Amino acid sequence: METNVQSNIVIAGTSHLTKRPNDIPCNVIELMCEATQKAAEDAGNDAILSVVDQIIVPQGTWTINNPGGLVAQHLGIAAKSITYNVGVLQSSLIKRAIEDVNAAKSRCTLIVGGEAKDYERNVSESLHAIPTLSDSRRQESSEFIQPADLPISRYEIDMGLIKAPEQYALIENAYAHAHKLTRESHQELINNEWEEMARIADSIPSSWIQNAHDHLKKNGWGRTIATPYMLHHVTQWNVNQASAILITTQDVAETYSNGSDGFIFPNALIESNAVIPLTERSQLHHCNGLHHIKNEYVRLTGKNPSESQFHELYSCFPIAVRLQREAFELGKRPGTITGGMTFAGGPYNNFMVQGLSQLAKQVRESQTTGVITSVSGMLTKQGLISLSAEQPPSGIYLSDVSDKTQSRTDRIHLEPEMCGNAKVVSSTVSYSAGAPQVYVLAENHDKQRRLLISDSNTVIEEFLKSHKIGDTIHISQEGFINL
Repeated sequence: METNVQSNIVIAGTSHLTKRPNDIPCNVIELMCEATQKAAEDAGNDAILSVVDQIIVPQGTWTINNPGGLVAQHLGIAAKSITYNVGVLQSSLIKRAIEDVNAAKSRCTLIVGGEAKDYERNVSESLHAIPTLSDSRRQESSEFIQPADLPISRYEIDMGLIKAPEQYALIENAYAHAHKLTRESHQELINNEWEEMARIADSIPSSWIQNAHDHLKKNGWGRTIATPYMLHHVTQWNVNQASAILITTQDVAETYSNGSDGFIFPNALIESNAVIPLTERSQLHHCNGLHHIKNEYVRLTGKNPSESQFHELYSCFPIAVRLQREAFELGKRPGTITGGMTFAGGPYNNFMVQGLSQLAKQVRESQTTGVITSVSGMLTKQGLISLSAEQPPSGIYLSDVSDKTQSRTDRIHLEPEMCGNAKVVSSTVSYSAGAPQVYVLAENHDKQRRLLISDSNTVIEEFLKSHKIGDTIHISQEGFINL
């Protein structure tokens, strides 16, 4: 499904804000308002806020009703408020803004997200209370958008496989087995990938972890989260960060700027929203959606994503970055300008806004091109946005390859009561719940699968020695693992 919209839609201004633990504490609404103000200044004149008539906010860890309404109230503007819940691709927020501006449903849309998790955990008593909406503001239009489908299955939820580290570790270990990596070479690969992330983060003043490379040398990778991942391999939510993006037409942007040299043009936005739960994917380590997005990008633009000057790949876990790099054929080119979600900071459900704000500035300063990606769920949904300093001659391509992904991905039937002999598809030992547990996905000769969880010390010890992928185990009628 493809549409083409006018090419005069621009990113007029962006901002990215990091507050250190020793800065004056502020709550998340104050953070988002400050980021908004800075994005308006980046656009050339904060008077551009007077034409903002729509505010889109990605849901965070916070429980705030109508955060966009609170931002509008603080700024003294009248704007429709839209909140997108977790499970919706962050690129979908950008798509909504482009479509609404194109259809003249909005003159200027503000997308803003933020987290003050570090302040909330450590200095909550010093934070101002979240304000309430005035009676008149409560009458203004607001929307709350839910994902069409949950990114994980009811079976996975019932079994307790709900946290990202365990699911991504299952993908990671399946990848290692498919590529015949030893336990040692696999760990070395992950560490090398993330050391490079740390080096890039060190060049960015706004990175959450400062001197990240030295920090790793001094403190190591931290405690184990889910084998093979340790603390400094995973995204860091406990940050004080906010970002804002203003999307409007070139005419409106020019009214409030000193010229058109600062405008950035989206030229393609492609998504795969097909939901195929991890435990049902025939090949855990292969992400069909990424390959369909890449092929669609080539078809629409005549170029490969790797040809862009800059890339910011969604970096929640190492395997997510690696599979994107392979699908988009990046080779040895950097997959980040920020240093990624572990070191730059990974504010919950709005890192793409953070990454896009920084990518837009890089593209503007260099007058070149850039690509940024988004991921939702356990590599369940994927999105790509490309930017250019030049107006796209053919308009902005908006495309969705969900149907291709859904129809061309093989699925395996789950059988919750399966017993007898079965081969291990993937496994991980998790420590995220405190006491260790082993998660094992097994498949029998009838192409049926079952997810097994064990807290047996004997079983855990064996799976710490080896992930046993491809080995045969015996599942008792009670669901116990016998090695």
